[in-house]
Amino acid sequence: MIELSDDCRLAFCVGVGGVGKTTFAAALGLAEALRGRSVLVLTADPARRLADALGIRGLSDQASDIPLPARPGVGELHAAMLETKASADEIIRRAAHDEARAQRVLDNRIYQAFSNTLARSHAYAAMERVHEAVHDSRYDLIVVDTPPAQSSIEILDAPDRLVSFLDQRVVRWFLQASDESPQLRGGAIAQGLLRIVAGESLVSALTEFLTEMAFLREGFSERAREVRALMRSPSTSFVLVSSADAMGIEAAKSVAAEVRSRDFELAQVVFNRAFISEAARPSADPVSYPERLAALAPKLLRIRALLSEEEEQKRSNIVAFCHEHGIGAWSLPEARRPLGDPSALAAWIEQARPVLPRT
Repeated sequence: MIELSDDCRLAFCVGVGGVGKTTFAAALGLAEALRGRSVLVLTADPARRLADALGIRGLSDQASDIPLPARPGVGELHAAMLETKASADEIIRRAAHDEARAQRVLDNRIYQAFSNTLARSHAYAAMERVHEAVHDSRYDLIVVDTPPAQSSIEILDAPDRLVSFLDQRVVRWFLQASDESPQLRGGAIAQGLLRIVAGESLVSALTEFLTEMAFLREGFSERAREVRALMRSPSTSFVLVSSADAMGIEAAKSVAAEVRSRDFELAQVVFNRAFISEAARPSADPVSYPERLAALAPKLLRIRALLSEEEEQKRSNIVAFCHEHGIGAWSLPEARRPLGDPSALAAWIEQARPVLPRT
C-alpha cells in the first residue's frame, strides 16, 4: 500500500499531463485520511479535475469536507482548488503591512490583469496558498496536485522568480528614468515612446504598479526564503507520477532531473496504468473459454499474449528507471471503472504493488 511517512507534512505530486496525477493525488490524500490523518488535498491545476475524482460538484479556495466512512481510526479529508485572484490579493495584503498601500496595488489595472491571467501569477499564488495551508493547525498533511510538468516546475520556482523580477536592472531602469541622469536617460526615452504607443494612462498604471511592488520586495523575499526552506524540509516529499510506456519514462526522467536539480527530495515514483489486473496471471497458465466463445478463443489468446507482452515491457521500463535513479517505485493498474468517488479511489490505490528489480 502506498503511504507517506508519518512525519511528512507536505507532499507534491508532480509529473506531465495525462498520466492520472490528479486522480492519484486524490487517492493518496484519501489513503492517508483513512489511516487517521487530517488531510487537505489542494489542486493548483486550473483544469479543475480534482472535484471529479472525489465525486463532488465543485471546489473553491475554501476547503470542502469530503465524507469518509464512519469507523474507528478514520481521519478527515478536505479538498480545495486554488483561486488565483483571491490568493494573489491575500499575498499583497500580507506583504504590504499597510492597508492603504495594499489597496493601491489591488486597484491598479496592471495588477488586476496580472493577478487574473498570467501563468506565473498563478504559480506564485499556489505557493502562497501551500505555505498558508502547511501552517494551518487543522491539517496534518497537505497533498498538492500540481499542474502538468512545466507549470509544476514554475510553481516550485515562483517565489524566487518574483524576487528576481523585482531585482532586475530593467525594472529599476524603468522606475528611475530621469532626463537629468545620463545613465538612465534611455529609460526616459523608452517611457516616452511607450506613452506614444500605449497611452499615458497605461504607462502611469504600469509605473505605479512597479513602484508599489518594489516597496513590497522585502516581504516577497522573506516569503521566498520561507517557501524554499519548506520545500527542502525533511517533512516535505515529492511524488513523481508517470505512465510506464517509453514516452512516459522519458518524461519522468526529465521531471525527476528538474526536481533534484533544486535539491528537493524525490521520495517516491508511481507508475500509473502499468498493468491490467485481469491479465496479471502468467501467460503460461491455461485459460478456458465458454463454448459459445470457442471460435474466438485463438483471437482472445493472442490479445492476452499482447497484453502480457506490453505489461512486461512496462515493468522492464520501470525497473530500468529505478536502477538509473536509485529509487523504488510503485505500479498502479488500469482502473476497471470510473474513479469518481472515495470508495472507488480506495479500491484502486489498494491494488498498488511495489516494483522490485529482478536479480
